[in-house]
Amino acid sequence: MFLDHIPENSQIVYEKSYPLLLEGGDIAVLLIHGYTGSPHDMYYLAERLNEVGYTVHVPRLPGHGTNAKDFLNSNWKDWLRKVVDSYIELKSKYKKVYISGLSMGGVLTLLLASKFNPDKIVLAAPALEASDWRLKLTPVIKLFMKKIKKNKKEFYEDGLNNLAREYWDYDWPSKGADLYKLQRLARKRLKKINSDTLIIVSKRDRTVPLKVANVIKSNINTKKVKTIILEKSPHVVVNDIEKEKVADEIIDFFKESEK
Repeated sequence: MFLDHIPENSQIVYEKSYPLLLEGGDIAVLLIHGYTGSPHDMYYLAERLNEVGYTVHVPRLPGHGTNAKDFLNSNWKDWLRKVVDSYIELKSKYKKVYISGLSMGGVLTLLLASKFNPDKIVLAAPALEASDWRLKLTPVIKLFMKKIKKNKKEFYEDGLNNLAREYWDYDWPSKGADLYKLQRLARKRLKKINSDTLIIVSKRDRTVPLKVANVIKSNINTKKVKTIILEKSPHVVVNDIEKEKVADEIIDFFKESEK
């Protein structure tokens, strides 16, 4: 049964992994975090957007920010349904809703845009493609392996080591297969996207290749597409060394037609 696989003691293990809602004006921004991430990655951007007048919502994707068993018990349908519901709730209350997603959140943003046609979307290191070729094999690998320990263990500040111990220190083939499913769905729907689009990628990103920007730009059905190429940022471009620049570019993009 579904509930049998969720530990009774499941809880959010990092204070900034809680969903965030910052009330502002009558234009809302939906911010979507990435695969194995949590709302904490979007907090800085959320606060910057709220400072200039936007209402901002950062949902927590199901299975994220809690524990490994909870994560394994979630899937791509849960993640997609969560952001669909979040968008519908915002659109029911606010005049406009813009969307910005990081990594897998960028893939989910593409899927939302293909259905609801928001005025503007931002794709930050969008994981429509992955640098790791093994992702395409996860539908088979998941039949034989539940998790794979990573060779390189990293250490984090601000309590994030709790999340690392739960699932960042491992690869999860079955969840990788869910991400791969979302990639394939998004690719099929690129032509349906008419939203003005900002794509942000980085030369130092080892997770998503630079070419993904051209793949998206060449296939979406909109004339207004802008690409920003960062020089220094690793994968989590919205919350790393160039986060101020990223926030500035996103704010300028959203404000452009409102001036």
